[in-house]
Amino acid sequence: MAHAPALLRTNTAPVFPADNNYGGSSTMSSFRTSHLSGATAVNSASTTSLASMTSAATIIPPANGVMATANIINQRADASRSLYQICMALKQRLAKVPGFEVHLEAIERDAMSSEYNPVDSLWDEFRTGDPLLTIFNCVKPDSPINPNEITQDEARRPKAATFKFIQGCLQQLEIPSSECFIVSDLMNTDTTGFLKVIQIINRVLDRAEERGHLLEVQPIPVNGGPEGPTAQMTYRDHVIRELVDTERKYVQDLENLHDLKKSLLDKAVLPGDVAYQIFFNIHQILDFQRKFLIRVETTNSMPQAAQQWGTPFITHEQGFDIYQPFIANQRKAAKVANQMFDKIQLAEHPVACDFNTLDGFLLKPMQRLAKYPLLLKDLLKRGDETNPETRAELERGIEAAERVLKQADEAVNRDLLDEALEELRVRVDDWKNHRVEQFGKLLLHGVYTVTTGRTDQEKDVRPVRKFPRFYHTATNFLV
Repeated sequence: MAHAPALLRTNTAPVFPADNNYGGSSTMSSFRTSHLSGATAVNSASTTSLASMTSAATIIPPANGVMATANIINQRADASRSLYQICMALKQRLAKVPGFEVHLEAIERDAMSSEYNPVDSLWDEFRTGDPLLTIFNCVKPDSPINPNEITQDEARRPKAATFKFIQGCLQQLEIPSSECFIVSDLMNTDTTGFLKVIQIINRVLDRAEERGHLLEVQPIPVNGGPEGPTAQMTYRDHVIRELVDTERKYVQDLENLHDLKKSLLDKAVLPGDVAYQIFFNIHQILDFQRKFLIRVETTNSMPQAAQQWGTPFITHEQGFDIYQPFIANQRKAAKVANQMFDKIQLAEHPVACDFNTLDGFLLKPMQRLAKYPLLLKDLLKRGDETNPETRAELERGIEAAERVLKQADEAVNRDLLDEALEELRVRVDDWKNHRVEQFGKLLLHGVYTVTTGRTDQEKDVRPVRKFPRFYHTATNFLV
């Protein structure tokens, strides 16, 4: 499909200053630096589709070597920031809470399920409300919460117990209300809300630890991966490590981008509608990707023989649909961000240290979808997997990842065609009584060669005609 102008590629990667002045001015280049594979520059007016933006240009380092930078986009992944690892660490702390054994046993019973992961099992147990009361009472507050005084109605008790916990945190532990969670943060399925719950629980446990009310127990060993600390890593291990590490890094990048949006709104730097034009549905993407990372890390914690790396992509294939509007909107988002960048810098956020960095973060979702099939194919090709069932499962995962990428590409193209249609409505003065809204969707935009006549076997080829556009339901070409 022809789109113009074409993608402009250079062999120069952006170099960011180590001393980022987040509030200072920055020089805007006439080109948007996309950071695709770290070395692609894209024209700001580019209308290139997703598939054409996945290859990397060659980076030519300076003669004196590569210059290290402290830019936030170059930060390495911190495993301890993932929700999976946060919950694993919290389980270790909860083992020190007097009387919490019954709740830990309920959590461990969930381990028998094939869909088990430490995040959902912990979350489900907290939703019952009673574990929160045990945690609060371990601080030995002046007025402990009596579980027997809370309604025994199974439908109402979880929320009532949660409310009592929150009330105790506010009134007795004097945690500011702006920092505390609300009942819906625990009861709903949004990971951002659950992170608030975990933060408050850890603060309560900190109080209990300061007062010496936690038990001394032997830490439970945590299996962080299939290989031991001294095991020789195979090529398969390296591919899996890259998949897991880059997934953690990607989620942290989404968190940083979401945090910029929150800062802009909290400081009233941008109106809500403008922020939405730039960040679109970043919150939903972040929530989905955290859950996907949980599945990835759960798979990574299993023995190698039990690992099925195609399954996360098969299971979450439909969930990736939330990427389509964000990726289709990316060009418009970058344009608005460029126009409003002077105001965005007022947030003094590291993601907005310069426009190239912000633009790179906005392109992260597009980059990640393009990376998944490559990683899975590498794992299939060189992962030394001989089990036919495992290979078939991995092949299905590759197919799912490629379908996700294709659908995202189609969303980009659809947005381009809709723009072209709107432009066409304005440019044509007289539609000769035709109603454009009845033409259907614009299918192609560009100049295409059409050969008319009989079949090639009959060797009767008529003169070539060129048509710039055609529609789904229109019977005639528009010249």
